[in-house]
Amino acid sequence: MKKTPELKNLVFDNILDESLKFNPPTEDSYIKTYPEFIQYFKNISNISKHDLVISSHFVYGWMPTIIELKFHDMERVLNSLNKAKNRAMLTVAELELLKNSINNSLVGLSKLLHFINPIDYAIWDSRIYRYTTDKKSSYGIGNTQLYLNYLSKLNEIECHVDFNEIKKSLKNLKRVMQQRLLLQ
Repeated sequence: MKKTPELKNLVFDNILDESLKFNPPTEDSYIKTYPEFIQYFKNISNISKHDLVISSHFVYGWMPTIIELKFHDMERVLNSLNKAKNRAMLTVAELELLKNSINNSLVGLSKLLHFINPIDYAIWDSRIYRYTTDKKSSYGIGNTQLYLNYLSKLNEIECHVDFNEIKKSLKNLKRVMQQRLLLQ
């Protein structure tokens, strides 16, 4: 059995330091479209096949890959997505089902789950993978157990006694970004 990589750099002090150093770009379509994607799912009480098709395609608009959806086992897929929307943590088996149904990509799936439920599901991509694991390549990025470990570590950081320092830093960034958007 393959060993799941460690998330070496995902510790409170590193995240605080990164949040204080981060300078968001002035022109970035990701930052401009992100709130629209979040709003899309806020307006949906129960995710349907129609919503899955539309949202999967807008998520893949953020990626250099054409999506391939597999429509077998649709009832279980939709049940898992609605479970995530209702703040339940998915299991490895549920993540594998979703990953296999949505382009066989954990990166794309993590983005979809994040837009469905931004509180409990963080985006997972090659930059985050390399940063957190200290690996040079992205080999292993599709490991669903590692993704769950990542979400667990993020929860630990959020429970840190000094987490408000990170929140303050991010609120300042948000204010700067909102001011930039107003000026455009």
